Amino acid sequence: MLTTTTLEPALSVRQVLGLERVLAGEPEVVAGAGQLDRAVRWVHVAEAADVGVMLSGGEMILTTGVLLAGDEEAQAEYVRSLHRAEAAAVVLGLGRAFPSPPDVMRRAAERCGLPMVVLHRPFPFAELTEEVQSRLVRRKFAAVSLSETVRTALTGLITSGAPLQPLLDEVASHSACPVVVTNLAHRVLATAGERSAVDDVLR
Repeated sequence: MLTTTTLEPALSVRQVLGLERVLAGEPEVVAGAGQLDRAVRWVHVAEAADVGVMLSGGEMILTTGVLLAGDEEAQAEYVRSLHRAEAAAVVLGLGRAFPSPPDVMRRAAERCGLPMVVLHRPFPFAELTEEVQSRLVRRKFAAVSLSETVRTALTGLITSGAPLQPLLDEVASHSACPVVVTNLAHRVLATAGERSAVDDVLR
């Protein structure tokens, strides 16, 4: 059995919140702080209360809440619909509709375990969607390119009759990740990559 780590084309909620453009909006996590490692597959701007029916999971939703102000049940249902759709997170830009984080949405998000973030200094959502989408596309392309590069390198080694260790070294080198080969009894047969990273895998 070969164990390694592949390049993940998605970004985590935590990584998105760490982007310079997002930090300029003074983000504050008000619910679901323990779920910030969720993968963000895409970013959408959505105001409709039934937004969940339009999602397929992994989306970070950006909203001003303009259609939710004054209707607490709609606010709670908005969050619940995102949870049912397995959205990655919801980001609310504070402003005219919600000058401060709405308690109803915050409590609903906390109950669902859905990360909820408010931006104290809202900015054009288009800037964030463009940056995140471009990063996601670049990461996906990089993952595909890496896969093809590794395949070509491994094919060359295999056809030349190379032993196991050079194959593992090639995988570790291209992926920048530790590689561990075990048998069905989980006995380690071979490793490759940085020693400390390999040790972390074996712990």
